[in-house]
Amino acid sequence: MPVPNQNITSQIDSAPSPAINSSWRFGDLSAAELMTHLQHHLLNQDNEANWQLVWLNNHKQPVIGLLPKVSWSVYPTDKQRSSNLYKVVKIWRGDGPNTSKSITASYISYLDWQDELIAYSKIYDTNSDNSKNINVENANLENANPGYHHGLIGFIGYDIAAHELSPTDSIELAQQPCASLGHYDIYLTHIADTGWELTSHQTNKYSDDTTDSEAQQKLLTALISSLNELDHKLVEKHLSQTLSETASKVEPIVLTAQWSKRDYQQAFDRTQDYLQQGDCYQINLTQKWSGKLPYNNDTNQPTVALIDYLPALHYNTKAPFAGYLSVDDYTAKHLSESGSDATGDNRFELLSCSPELFFTFTKDSDTGKHHILTKPIKGTMPRSLDQDQDDAHKQQLIDSEKDRAENVMIVDLLRNDLGKYAKIGSVKVPQLFAIESFSNVHHMVSTIIAELKANTHPLAVLFGSLPAGSITGTPKKRAVEIISELETSARGAYCGTMGYMNFDGSGQWNVLIRTLQANASWNDEAVSERHLNLWAGGGITVASDCDAEYQECLDKVGNLLAVLAKKYK
Repeated sequence: MPVPNQNITSQIDSAPSPAINSSWRFGDLSAAELMTHLQHHLLNQDNEANWQLVWLNNHKQPVIGLLPKVSWSVYPTDKQRSSNLYKVVKIWRGDGPNTSKSITASYISYLDWQDELIAYSKIYDTNSDNSKNINVENANLENANPGYHHGLIGFIGYDIAAHELSPTDSIELAQQPCASLGHYDIYLTHIADTGWELTSHQTNKYSDDTTDSEAQQKLLTALISSLNELDHKLVEKHLSQTLSETASKVEPIVLTAQWSKRDYQQAFDRTQDYLQQGDCYQINLTQKWSGKLPYNNDTNQPTVALIDYLPALHYNTKAPFAGYLSVDDYTAKHLSESGSDATGDNRFELLSCSPELFFTFTKDSDTGKHHILTKPIKGTMPRSLDQDQDDAHKQQLIDSEKDRAENVMIVDLLRNDLGKYAKIGSVKVPQLFAIESFSNVHHMVSTIIAELKANTHPLAVLFGSLPAGSITGTPKKRAVEIISELETSARGAYCGTMGYMNFDGSGQWNVLIRTLQANASWNDEAVSERHLNLWAGGGITVASDCDAEYQECLDKVGNLLAVLAKKYK
C-alpha cells in the first residue's frame, strides 16, 4: 500500500514543476467505478471541504479533479433578468493561515466573468511544463489530445449561453447552477501499468506567507492518507466484485417523457412553420424525460445519488467525452434571496455520456500559436445486433442526402463562428461526412480546424461560440429564440459544454448531449426532493419526417433509459 510522500514540502517549493506525490491501483476499478467510491469516501472524511469532484473521460485520457483551489459557480437571479447580471459564488479552498474555506458572492455579467477567468489563467500560464503541448508541424491535429495538466475544469450550461446570444428574448434559465468552473491544482490522472497518480501544483508561489505552503502540505498529507485508506478498502472489498454486483445495489429509476407523441407532433409542426417562413434553415428540437431519485421519507434524504448510476451508464455507452461533476448548490443550500428553511440534499449533479466533441484547443510548443478543432455531429442511425442490419443502417446514413445537407449547414455555421477568432485563411474542413459508430447509434461527423489569431485567448473563443451550432440550428440566434418558445422549459446544462482549459490555453470541451441532471426542488413541507432530467432531440429541416425524428430521439436515449430502469443486459 502506498505511503505518504515524505518530501511533499520540498516538492511543492520546487514549483513550477508539478509535484507527483503518490500512486494507487484502487482495485483496478475503471474511472467511472472509482468516482462513486471517491465521492462517498471523501465526503464522509470531511463534508465541510469544498469537494467538487469532477471526472472527464477525455477520449481515454481520464482525469479526476478533487479539491479546487478556487471555484466559480454561476446562478440566475432577478438581477440577471433586469440587467444581465448573474450571481457568482466564489469559494477559496483555504490554503493560507486560516485553512477554512471562504465564500463570497457577487453580481457580474457573463463577459466580466469570462474576463476574470482569462486574467486568472494568465497568472498561472508560466509555460513551465510544455510536455503536453503539441508540435503542430509533426502531429496530426485531427487526433490531438493535449491532456489535462493544470487549469480550469467544469461546465457552462446551454441556458446562460443562449440568454447571452439573445438577451432581450426572455430565455428561461433553470433554477440551478448554470455554469461552474474550478481551478484544479490537485487531481488524479491514470497512467498505464501504474494506476492513478496524484498531482499537485504549487499555487501559492505569489504569496509571501510561508504558512500557505505549510497549509497545502497538511492538506496533501491528509488527502494522501484518505486515498491510502480508500485503496486498502477497495483491495479488501471490491477487487473481485463485478460491475453487475455493484450495479445491483442501486434502485431502478423510470423516467417519463414529458411530451406525448402528439405533443411532439405539434412542436414539430410549429417548427416546420418557422422553417417554411424562412426564420431558420435548421432548428434543433429536443424533448425531456423526468423522474425522481429514490427517496427515504423517514430521513428526508435520497437513498442514492446520480453518481451511483455512473459505472453502468458509462459501461453501456463507452462515450469518449463522458464526464461527471457535482456542485454543492449554494443557492439551494442557503436560499438567502427567498428566506426558505428548506433542508435536504442540495447537491447539483451533472452526468454526461456525450459522444460529441465541441472544441479541442492545442498550443504549438515551438511557435506558441493556438489551434482549434471541432467535430460537429449531425446525422444519426440506430445500431443493430444483427450485423447485416447494422451495416445497412450505416450505409443508409452514408447515402442520406438529407443528413449530409443538415451536416453541411452546421459545418458552415461553425466555420462562421470560428472565422471571428481565426487567422485569415486558416479555417479548413479536412473531413466531411465521416461515419463514427457508438454503442447505440451511428453518427455523421465532420471536422473543422483553424489557427487562432494572435492574442486571442481560447476562453474567449469558447465563451463566444456557445451554444454549439449542432444543438441550436442556423442561424443560431433565431434558432435559440424558437427553441425557447417551443420546448417550454429550460435546458439547464444540457446542450452546453463540459471540459477543461489548461492555463496555457490548451484544452478539450464536449457538447453536453446524452446528459442527465439531478437537482433539488422543494415540496410543501420545505423538504428537498431530487429530480432527474434527461433530454434528446435532433435537427429539423423542411425535409424532416416527424415519425423519423421522434424515433431518432428514442434511439439516442433508449440505452440510457434502460440502464436507469435496470433493464439492460
